[in-house]
Amino acid sequence: MTKKIMILMITAVMLMSIFSAAATAAELQSVNYLISGDSMEIDTLQLEPKFSLNGGHQGKLNLAFDGDGFHIGADVGLNMIAQQEFRMDLHLMITDQVDNESFGKGVGISATTLNSDLNFFWQTYYFVDDDLTDHSYYRGGARYNIGPRSDFELSIGNQYWDLSNRVINFGLNFKM
Repeated sequence: MTKKIMILMITAVMLMSIFSAAATAAELQSVNYLISGDSMEIDTLQLEPKFSLNGGHQGKLNLAFDGDGFHIGADVGLNMIAQQEFRMDLHLMITDQVDNESFGKGVGISATTLNSDLNFFWQTYYFVDDDLTDHSYYRGGARYNIGPRSDFELSIGNQYWDLSNRVINFGLNFKM
């Protein structure tokens, strides 16, 4: 347990130092608060700050608590297509844990529509770790604008620290 806490703390310090060193190149774009679960049971609380990096790229942290422990993931999205109503990014992701294996490394792709009221999105990742039986992490759904700077999110997917756990996500996204 202490080894896991030390790895988590070192990872958090490294990620914070990377983001603080790039503070002039990164701007907080939005924060997503998610409640995840299956049927009527809440499994996870998640906080996802998303940053806009120079060049139109995005960075994202995922801080999650699943009732047993904390999980952290960091993601950098490299923009491939940016149109007025559509965006597609290639992603590189690292996590503190993936499917009960420590330190996950994944590549992925995401797409989202960019409309004023209702937007659809999906993201999928492939973890390159050899010891995994399941390598895919995904989430897809819709965001509905409920205010000038806030959206309601409804999505389905799984969790990177437990790839076999299918969940429904409810959340609020606040734009800065």
